[in-house]
Amino acid sequence: MARHRKGLKRWLDLKPRAHAALSRLTLGRPALARRLDFFPVFTAPPPGALLHDDEITAPMMAPRYAAPLALLCQHSRETPVPRTGIPPFPRIRRVVWQVPDVYIPGRILHPVDLAQGAILAMNLEGPTNWAWTRPRPFRRAPRRIEGRAILIPRMKHYGHLLFDHLVNIAFAVHLGLITREKPVTLVHARRDNPAAERFAKGMLRLGLARDVLRLGHDESALCDAYLHCDALAESGEHNYAFPEATPVLRDILVAGGDPLPALAPSRVYLTRGASKLRRVEGEDRLVALLRDRGFHVFESRWGNLAEQLAVFSRFDMLVGVHGAGLVNAVFGKPSATLVEIMAFDARKTTCLHWASCAGMGYAPVLGGPEGARQSFAIDPQAVAAQIDALAT
Repeated sequence: MARHRKGLKRWLDLKPRAHAALSRLTLGRPALARRLDFFPVFTAPPPGALLHDDEITAPMMAPRYAAPLALLCQHSRETPVPRTGIPPFPRIRRVVWQVPDVYIPGRILHPVDLAQGAILAMNLEGPTNWAWTRPRPFRRAPRRIEGRAILIPRMKHYGHLLFDHLVNIAFAVHLGLITREKPVTLVHARRDNPAAERFAKGMLRLGLARDVLRLGHDESALCDAYLHCDALAESGEHNYAFPEATPVLRDILVAGGDPLPALAPSRVYLTRGASKLRRVEGEDRLVALLRDRGFHVFESRWGNLAEQLAVFSRFDMLVGVHGAGLVNAVFGKPSATLVEIMAFDARKTTCLHWASCAGMGYAPVLGGPEGARQSFAIDPQAVAAQIDALAT
């Protein structure tokens, strides 16, 4: 996701150096780590913490996806990272764990084992980095949460929010680990994004959350027990692994706001709007051609989640450029088709994975080579012709 960052900008970044210095100071000193609110390593929950542990095969291994999968494996930009406890592709491990007496710093919003001075995680190991922990030596006393808590970290990326956190909570609901009789306290950030806010309200309205605790940067919490759900895949592109929980996720999001509008376009082109990343030369002409073919042009934004849920639940064909905006395709129906446009030399199986989890059709369309900030060019007439062939 950070291929567009300049080398000089990385070199001038002082955060890695500050993190290294603080890590040397706090490593093996949990009392000091707690005092500074800085936690230098990840630690796995104890073996007895597991409430659920299974594996699935990635749905894109089904025979109907063999051709697009073979195409996407050429010039791939995916970087699998084998780690302890994570099965090799195409297997994906799904775990739910619960740990007593967990600390949640509001500055970083991740679960911490204070006895070890470490952040709890099953999908990460070794040292943390500045994105995961930052010092906060002066802060308020932690707020006490009675019973179980579950957490939505701060997340600016909609795809990671939906598939690394919200659907994971929905999976715990699907398993019966969160119910009206066994609700949780939901912890998330003050002034969080609209999707997290809507999800939290939905949990409350459905009786799945007894309370919502919003933590500021200078606040923290201690909970009697902390519940967490993970998907463990060799590639981060495949972290969505709970297709059976997607209807639950949708129900929670629908319950958290106003009723969905009556939008039901059959053919949709998803535009990236004013995004500076992954600009596509020739897109304006393609949009005009698709409008002539009856396509509805739609832009996903943080503020139009209700419209997104309506549009992506009802489309027959969705066309868009590779990116997090296509994540809502998982709410689509199995009879639908997702058409993904991407650079010739920057292929990923991300959207194929999402489409296959929904059981829908999938077709990649390749443009030119990737340039600065992941931009590339397309031949609008050629792309429109490929879409025409898929629509017949």
